[in-house]
Amino acid sequence: MNDLFVLSNSPGEVAGWLGPVARALAASGGGISATVVTLPCPYASGMEGRCAQELPGVRRSMSFREAFSGCGRAAQKEGRLILQLGGDPMYGFALSARMKAPWMIYTARPKFKGRVTHYFIPDQTARARFDKARVPEARRSVVGNLILDSVPERGALDAGHLRARCGIHAEHIITFMPGSRPFEYELGCGFFCECARLLRRRFPQWQAVMPVAPTVDDAVLCRGLAANGLAWTGGERPEAVVIDENYSVPLVRSGQYEAIAASSLAVALPGTNNLQIAALSVPLLMVAPLNEAQNIPLDGLAGIFPHRSRVMGGVKKRLVMMVNAREKYVSLPNRIAGAFLLPERRELMTPESACTYIAPLMESPEKRRAITEAYGALNLERGAAGRIAERVAAYFAKEAR
Repeated sequence: MNDLFVLSNSPGEVAGWLGPVARALAASGGGISATVVTLPCPYASGMEGRCAQELPGVRRSMSFREAFSGCGRAAQKEGRLILQLGGDPMYGFALSARMKAPWMIYTARPKFKGRVTHYFIPDQTARARFDKARVPEARRSVVGNLILDSVPERGALDAGHLRARCGIHAEHIITFMPGSRPFEYELGCGFFCECARLLRRRFPQWQAVMPVAPTVDDAVLCRGLAANGLAWTGGERPEAVVIDENYSVPLVRSGQYEAIAASSLAVALPGTNNLQIAALSVPLLMVAPLNEAQNIPLDGLAGIFPHRSRVMGGVKKRLVMMVNAREKYVSLPNRIAGAFLLPERRELMTPESACTYIAPLMESPEKRRAITEAYGALNLERGAAGRIAERVAAYFAKEAR
């Protein structure tokens, strides 16, 4: 039996990396089913395992602790493979050693060269690092950016269907993306709804919509809306946020990419969705309000820094501000290109101040067009998931002989 363990960590990786690979493996016809192992991660929502089990070809999910303790007893079992799609490579290294199983990883950096069986590399920039590290060509392949495979081709999306389903008759749609991590959407939904209320006065020909990630915990979402004094329709599973008696913001739970494709402008927090929006050729403004900076996860040791107390929270906030000042680009398209393809704002921010950045883009088709034209600097070729699935299938076919 094929025994594939796929490691993933946060909402962005589950949706943007794991999802496309799971679908590609299911479509390969090799009968490969996967056990998804969710990893400890400061970016995690806690809903990753549940969402992973809904993907094609995934038979179960478990935590890293469960995988590490439960699978070691059968460490000599053949036909196993570990595929890591996100998270700290330390976990892949540990599980590979525990199971004595080959380990393939999708990564931009050549870590654990003595243990990794094969590296899947996203782009030529990352390839240069592997050249410098002298990783043999046979143990690596440039497959492309997996996030692009998580997004349907724009021509396959029916914007009219989204408009009909949500009852939208406005000339333009603006999509607000409040993030997939609990602290993001707990605070972000109320923040963006206030932006929608303010902008509605000035731009009545625009309708706001808000896609909701599948990893969202509705109890947290409702708590955040209530804290902002907002009502909603749909009960425990909100369907729309009521702005006033004449205006509400639909929460799009299915057809999120249709909502983006139907939009004349998207406003989003930093994350995987930034590149997904660019792949759909929709102009994007990235905003990162730093008002609650102590809640923002950091990589490395800083990621486990406690911030619950007032003192520790203040220290964590200063750390985040220092990191923010050091980073030239935060939005993924800008980081990939090494240039400002799209505008990003990272600062202490109120809905009123955010609207001073949003409104000029709503007013100017030329400014929005300039952003989409700048996306031409990106390589948006799809196919990474299929290339990874092909090598995984080849491994199991070889094991079966």
